[in-house]
Amino acid sequence: MNPPQHSEDLWGSSAAEEDTISAPAFLLDPMGTLRRRWALIALIASIGITATLAVQSLWQPTYIAAATVLITSQQIPEEFVRPTVREDTISNINAMIGKVLSQDNLSRLIEELGLFADVPPSVPSIDLVNRMRARVESAPLSTRNRYSTALVYGISYESEYPQEAALVANALAELFVDASKERRNAQARRTTEFLREELGRDEAELRDLAAQISEFRRQHRGTLPSELDTNLRKLDQLASRRTSVLDQISQKRTHVETLRSQPGTAVQSENGALLEELRRQLARESAIHTDEHPNVMALKSRIARLEELLGAGPDRYLDSGVRDAVALERREIGRLQGELARIDGETRRINSLVDRTPAVAEEMAALEQKHSVLREDYLDSLRKVEEAELAESLESAEQGGQVAILDQALTPTSPIVSRSKVLLAGFGISLGLAFGLAILLELVDPVVASSKQLETLSGRQLLGSLPRIA
Repeated sequence: MNPPQHSEDLWGSSAAEEDTISAPAFLLDPMGTLRRRWALIALIASIGITATLAVQSLWQPTYIAAATVLITSQQIPEEFVRPTVREDTISNINAMIGKVLSQDNLSRLIEELGLFADVPPSVPSIDLVNRMRARVESAPLSTRNRYSTALVYGISYESEYPQEAALVANALAELFVDASKERRNAQARRTTEFLREELGRDEAELRDLAAQISEFRRQHRGTLPSELDTNLRKLDQLASRRTSVLDQISQKRTHVETLRSQPGTAVQSENGALLEELRRQLARESAIHTDEHPNVMALKSRIARLEELLGAGPDRYLDSGVRDAVALERREIGRLQGELARIDGETRRINSLVDRTPAVAEEMAALEQKHSVLREDYLDSLRKVEEAELAESLESAEQGGQVAILDQALTPTSPIVSRSKVLLAGFGISLGLAFGLAILLELVDPVVASSKQLETLSGRQLLGSLPRIA
C-alpha cells in the first residue's frame, strides 16, 4: 500500500520531497546530522574557539602610516636655463629609496627614534635593519605623462605602535627628500666640475698653440704673409735707389772723363789714350750692367793691367788741380759703388724672404686654422660651463626639479587587523571546520535518512511508515 500523500516518514520528510530531490539524504536533514554528530562538532568547535581566544589574547595589532612625496620637474623653461640634472625617473627614485634604506640611515633612525627598545642588546644591528626594511613599503601613486610634470610617491611604515609608524614614515620621507636634493646638487656639481676640467684642457691647448704661433712668427720674421707687401715695397724702393746710384756713378765717371780731357793737359801716350777709352767704355757698361757682368769685369781687368803698366797711372799727365778734382770724384764713385753693393745685397736678401713666403704662408694658415678650431671649442666649453654654473645655482636655490613632502603621515587610528576581526575570523573558521568534518563523516559513514533511500538500498517497495514519536 502506498503511503498517504501528506504523511511523514521516520525523519519528517514528505513523499513529495523524496520524489523531487536527488541530493544526498543527510543534506535534507541538517538537524538529524546535528543530532548524530553533535559530539564531534562540539569538540572541534570548542578546540577552535579556545585557540581563537588564545590567539586573540596574544594578538598584537599593527598599524600602517603613509607619507606622500611630490616630485616635480624644473619650472623655469629650459630655453632660459638648460638643466644638467636628469629627471627623477622611477629608476632614479628606486635608487634613492635604496639609499634611504641603507644600513647607515636605518641604523641612525633606530638610534635616534629609539626603535626596537624591547629587543635584547645582543641582537646584531643588521638584523634590526633588515627587520625595519621589511616593514617599509614604497610605490608610485601616479606617473608622469605629457600632460603632467609631477610624480607622487608613497612611503609607508608598519609598526605595533601607531605613533611610531607615523614618526618613522615621516622620517623616511624627509630622508627621501634630503637624498633627492643631495643627488641633484651632487650631479649638478659633478657636471660643472667636469665641464670646468674640459674648459681647462681647451684653454691649455689654446694657450700652447698661441705660444707656438708666436714662436713661429718670431722664427719666420720677414717671411710672414703679412710682411709680403712690405717686402715688395722695399724691393721697389731698392730698385729705385739702385737706378739712382747707377746714374750718379755714371755722372761721376763722365765728369772724371771731362776733367781729364780739358785743354792744357799733357799729351797722353798711346797706352794712356787706350786707358781713357777703356774707362769710357767701362762707364757706359756700368750704367747698363752690374759689376758682376762679364763685360764690366773684363773692362776692369784691362784697365787695371794698363794702370799697372803706366805706373803712376794716367793722371800723372794732369796738373795738380785737375788731378785733385779727379781723385775726389773717384772717391765719390767708390762710395757710390759700395752703396750699390749694399743695395744689391739687401735686394738678394729680401728676394729670398719673398721666395720663402708661400711655404711659410701654408704653415701659418694651418696653425691659424687649428687655432680657430680650438678657440671655437674653448668658447663652446666656456658657454657650457656658464650654463652649468647657472643650473647649479638653480639647484642650490631649489628652483630646479623639486622634491617635497606632499602629505605627512598621520597617526593611524585603527590597526590593519583588529582583535575583533581576529575573534570573528576564528569563530567562523572553527564552526566551519566543525561542520565540515561532520559533513565529511556523513559522506564516509552514511545513514538512512528517508523512505526512498531505504527502498533504494533494499530494492523493495515500502509498505508503510510510522510518524515521528515525540
